[in-house]
Amino acid sequence: MARQRDPAQGDPVVVAIDNVLNVEREGVQRLQRGRDRAQNLLTEARAGAAAIAKRADACIVKLHNSYLQKVERDIDTLGRSNASTDESDRTGNDRAKVARAVERLAAKLTGGA
Repeated sequence: MARQRDPAQGDPVVVAIDNVLNVEREGVQRLQRGRDRAQNLLTEARAGAAAIAKRADACIVKLHNSYLQKVERDIDTLGRSNASTDESDRTGNDRAKVARAVERLAAKLTGGA
């Protein structure tokens, strides 16, 4: 029995259409692989951005807390400085008052006032 030959086999138009369909199919597959890869890259980029934002927030909090502690130390230092200055002012003022009182008393006792 003789093998029947496909009439379209060997037809240059059919071969050309098959080639175009194969190239198109391959292109669609490549396009899908590209989309998948792009999606993976996007997911990785978002995760990286989230990690960077988290580290930046931690650094900002640490810096903020450090400055708060410095401000508190500076306030304490100024408070101690003012307290000692106030004490010396009071002592100085008290001494001046006593000196004036002694001068007035001396003036009264000596008849100078």
